[in-house]
Amino acid sequence: MSNCSLEVSFSIYARSLLVLCLTIFLPQKTCSSSLSSVSNHSTSTQTASERKINPSTVEYRRMLDKNVNVDWGMLVDRITKETDQQASIFMQQKLKCATTEQKQLIFKATLEQAYELMTNRFGNFLIQRQLELGTPEQIEALVQKMKGHILELTCEPFGCHVVQRALDCVDETSKASLVSELLVRIPETITHKYACHVWQKVFEIRWQHAPPPPIMKHIHQALEHQWDRVALDETGSLVIQNIFENMTEADKRPILNEVLNNIVPIAKGQWGNWVVQHVLEHAEKSHDREKAFQIVIDESVQLSMDQFASKVVEKALRIGGQQFMKKFIQYISSNNANSRPRMALIDIASDQYGNYVVQWLINNACEDQKVFICRLIKRHMVSLRGSKYGQRVAFLVDKVLRNHEITTYPTATGNSNGASC
Repeated sequence: MSNCSLEVSFSIYARSLLVLCLTIFLPQKTCSSSLSSVSNHSTSTQTASERKINPSTVEYRRMLDKNVNVDWGMLVDRITKETDQQASIFMQQKLKCATTEQKQLIFKATLEQAYELMTNRFGNFLIQRQLELGTPEQIEALVQKMKGHILELTCEPFGCHVVQRALDCVDETSKASLVSELLVRIPETITHKYACHVWQKVFEIRWQHAPPPPIMKHIHQALEHQWDRVALDETGSLVIQNIFENMTEADKRPILNEVLNNIVPIAKGQWGNWVVQHVLEHAEKSHDREKAFQIVIDESVQLSMDQFASKVVEKALRIGGQQFMKKFIQYISSNNANSRPRMALIDIASDQYGNYVVQWLINNACEDQKVFICRLIKRHMVSLRGSKYGQRVAFLVDKVLRNHEITTYPTATGNSNGASC
């Protein structure tokens, strides 16, 4: 017999012996159970996994039936005291399919602990759902619970979402009442990591029936001559950009003027540079954009050699067109023997951050401008190759000039400060 046949025979013999032993030495019930375990191990494992279904999940599904009575107060307690996510999800689902009577019972249970739910990790979603689906009377009752606590809710990680939802759902009179509470502490809240989102929602409100409250008047009074500081803040930067996008010219003019008068320090900020980029690209008045572009040219050397302001320079080059690029190249390639021994272009090309600006110029300028820049840089290759960052530009210059004939014979246009495309 082959080895394979022997193995099969031995396996059959071993199994028969095991069954015989179980039959002799174990009670009948245990034996049957053991045999079932031996022969149907995979089926047994599957059954065990099915028995591990969360019983609370089954209970919540059963309670979705309209005819089932539920202790809503008990569920609210589970949310506020045990941070029960499933209870919150169940009550939100129930609001969609419940009868009018059940909805009223749910509302009554939540109203008793409304503030605790508003500041709860999962309870705030339940309050938001009630603001969306509730009757005008129910919504008004929730607003009354919020009044007097708007500042605390606005500065709270979960409460701020409830305030934003309320500003979407309540009538304009209630909106004005809620917003008025924010006007007490404008400097602290407008740059707060949670409250700033509420302020952005306020700026997006479109007042249609009632005259809008003098929000911007209070804001300008509280933050006059401080907008440069706000622009340098992580959340303040977003607030200013939101104001630029959503407010009227009269409302945003004082802010825009302060930003334009402080472009250099703002552009050097990690968050402020985004405000300057926004002005360059989206300012409504052409003279505002023109002023911003001109400052970028006048301060091009220090801006190009700053970690964050260099992004502003690249943005200006990207959206300024050929006319701006020509002026920029002329400025940084002009010699000023009184203040510096070599042109600014070489200093920028050797800088840790400025080299990226020069590389961008070479890669994106028209052919004549590209060759003009590379020929200027070629005169300083020894300095650039000895620089950790300049050697990147030197490599790119060699690559560009490899396909162009280079002559050093003086010509009438040899001293040109720029090139036109």
